[in-house]
Amino acid sequence: MKLALSLGLVALVVAVCAASPSYSTWWQQQQGQNQQQGGRQQTNYPYGQNQKQQQYPGQQYPGQQYPSQKYPGQQYPGQQYPGQQYPGQQYPGQQYPGQQYPGQQQQQYSGQQTQQYPGQQYNGQQQQYPGQQSQQYPADKEFLARQKVVLQLLVHITQPNLYPEVAELGQKYDIFNSGDHYSNANAFEYFVQQYKQGILPKGEIFNVYNDAYLKQAIALFDLFYFAKDFDTFIQTAAWARDVYNEGQFAYAYYVAVIHREDTYGIVLPPLYEIYPYFYFYGNDLQQFSKAKQLGLNQYSVYTNFSGYNYGSYYGNFYGNQEQILSYFTEDVGLNAYNAYSHLYNPFWLSAEKYGFNFQARGEYYYYFYQQLLNFYNLNRLANYLPELEYFDWDKPIPYGYYPNIQYHDGKPLPPRPDNYPLQSVRSYTIGDIQAIEYRIREAIDSGYVYSKDGSRIPIFNYLKGISLLGNIVEANGDSINSRYYGSYQSMLRSLFSLIIDPAYNHGVVPGVLANYETALRDPAFYYFYKYITRIFRSYAYTQPSYKYDDLYFPGVSVKNIEVDQLYTYFDYFNVDVSNAFYVKNVEEANAINYVAHSLRLNHEPFSYKVYVNSEKNASALVRIFFGPTYDAFYSNQYGFYAGGNEFYYQGFPQQKDPKYYYQYVNFDNLKEYFVEWDRFPVNLVAGENVIVRNNKQFTSTVGDYPSFDQLYKQVDEALQGQGSFYIYDYDQQCGFPDRLVLPLGSKEGTPFAIYAVVSPYSQAEAQAQYEAPAYSCSGLYNYNDNRPLGFPFDREIVDFNQFYTPNMYFKNVNVYLKTPQQVNEPNYTA
Repeated sequence: MKLALSLGLVALVVAVCAASPSYSTWWQQQQGQNQQQGGRQQTNYPYGQNQKQQQYPGQQYPGQQYPSQKYPGQQYPGQQYPGQQYPGQQYPGQQYPGQQYPGQQQQQYSGQQTQQYPGQQYNGQQQQYPGQQSQQYPADKEFLARQKVVLQLLVHITQPNLYPEVAELGQKYDIFNSGDHYSNANAFEYFVQQYKQGILPKGEIFNVYNDAYLKQAIALFDLFYFAKDFDTFIQTAAWARDVYNEGQFAYAYYVAVIHREDTYGIVLPPLYEIYPYFYFYGNDLQQFSKAKQLGLNQYSVYTNFSGYNYGSYYGNFYGNQEQILSYFTEDVGLNAYNAYSHLYNPFWLSAEKYGFNFQARGEYYYYFYQQLLNFYNLNRLANYLPELEYFDWDKPIPYGYYPNIQYHDGKPLPPRPDNYPLQSVRSYTIGDIQAIEYRIREAIDSGYVYSKDGSRIPIFNYLKGISLLGNIVEANGDSINSRYYGSYQSMLRSLFSLIIDPAYNHGVVPGVLANYETALRDPAFYYFYKYITRIFRSYAYTQPSYKYDDLYFPGVSVKNIEVDQLYTYFDYFNVDVSNAFYVKNVEEANAINYVAHSLRLNHEPFSYKVYVNSEKNASALVRIFFGPTYDAFYSNQYGFYAGGNEFYYQGFPQQKDPKYYYQYVNFDNLKEYFVEWDRFPVNLVAGENVIVRNNKQFTSTVGDYPSFDQLYKQVDEALQGQGSFYIYDYDQQCGFPDRLVLPLGSKEGTPFAIYAVVSPYSQAEAQAQYEAPAYSCSGLYNYNDNRPLGFPFDREIVDFNQFYTPNMYFKNVNVYLKTPQQVNEPNYTA
């Protein structure tokens, strides 16, 4: 992209701006950008904590700059670690054998290529499921102008705005005399009050643990959200861009773009490009810094190596066995997913205040973290690691962690040694958290929660009760009584993140658990979320177990599941990290091109078929789960090695049907490791139905986010009539990374199981219970059927034989691992 405007066009833009406050009118004429002067310094606030019960919505820390001269297929000169030579490696856009389906079609997604696949087969005929393929619409000039300015306001965000036109728009906006431009007068008055009291200075770390900082960010979001039209929103954002702390601005801005109606369909750039510090090792970013000091404009570094050793197909680790999982816990896309999930559903959002539909909000909170924990546990099983220890208030944290990442001001996120004790923090004690936990557990045992007026609300109905409890544990804006139930999970996370300097006597910044962008890196995250999910599980087990008739679908039976062979491998993902480094002007911004090559887990595309017999035409909902087989699970629990299908506990004969073992073990514990891959409606016909799906169609996952350069280039081309930019009818930006749906495989094949259940489905009843939630970060929640999330694994399974019905099926599968040679050389054999 070009960042320079001709003087004539600049004059035209300025003249139009002076003549009218409307942004979209003159913006369509813009073809580039310039640089801008600095913003004002604000009153300083001390870093720290303010209230006894802290809440933290996970901060977004902005980055700095987006160089533009990057083209598909460009080779990046740089360095490689000794011995890390990968034959045939290409950057970017590497293709691997078997990655494309025959006859695959491509469609445009905001600079990213996505794929269409065959739908369901009814007696040999193909049909598309309702909602399976999103509808796309070419963007008009007005939308393109909005998309472009939304991107520009995020460019080089820790420096003054590079675009004088956008900066001038904010400078000319008299915000304090524009109260009538916002639909919520109280929100505007509160914003003015917060601003006059003093706001966080630029350059400081935006810390959502600090209640004052969070209140300022929410006040700014309210101003963005309640702007009556897009022009007012952009003028407000342009003003705030050069006045507010960059962290506060980026946080409020991202949440506003996601939730405003007139920005629906706008694609935001990846968080790891906005603020690379949270996603890449500090010593690797230091190499880029040295390159910049030497005047090198083109540079690349191989970063985020997990310590995985291809010489051993079961991995290797440095000192701590937990480090072997860093390929998962430190995955760039996974951590961005966690941050996006918070941005889509910040805990402080209130359904009443903002008019959102949050019917199943608390249930979604629980299921999100339960599934995230299960994906992690599957990778523990795949690496033959023992089960996570149980959290105990009286014992130290067994898992240490060294993050090796830093904030933009150079402060490192503190490490934590093994077996480090929890300590009370300045604002509250461990006993305060335990008291809140007691109230939550008492509510579960009694079957009632207390509302703000002291009345008892029954929670015997699961769908109502699980959401009430989820709201209480998260302490979100819809908590029934935050004064009584406090901020349980927030306080617990704070206890972990402030563990090194709990009283803030030495000015140590919070650890990785303080940020949604970094929390998943720390094994302690899974350690205490296992504890939290067990609280929800204790509530689920107050419900009666499903009876056979509750699960049975009369006249419908699943006869078989066929799955392609499943292969995992490691490849490189290229990320522009130039935003981590300051530039003097737009010319330098155009020139520098710093790329991090991050090693990550991936898998070859695969498809599956579900064979269903039905005695009549029927509407149904199909759920697909993935989890451990009996032998793999127990080989890990008892320290044995399960090579392929060679090991079977207690001398059981080899069986291809996993349910053979499930009836002999405590399947109730085993089900806690299953993840939900897919959920979709089907119209069954009388006779045999062959349902064909593939991993690209999973409703729970998304592919890689389009880069800033891809987005900006495509918008520019569309504005000039040289291409098209498409708007989609549902959000494709937020979801679990498709690359990680399979845990790490092995050369011999690691055993797992796929489980399918087909249930009756009434779309009208489902819509009555669950409206399509705008805050959801997964397509799973677009299809519900008045059953709990996680059904039928949401309740205790006492007797597997009573649980298993003809409309269910388990299928054993193996997950394999390919070496770099096998990936890049199809004829290579090891």
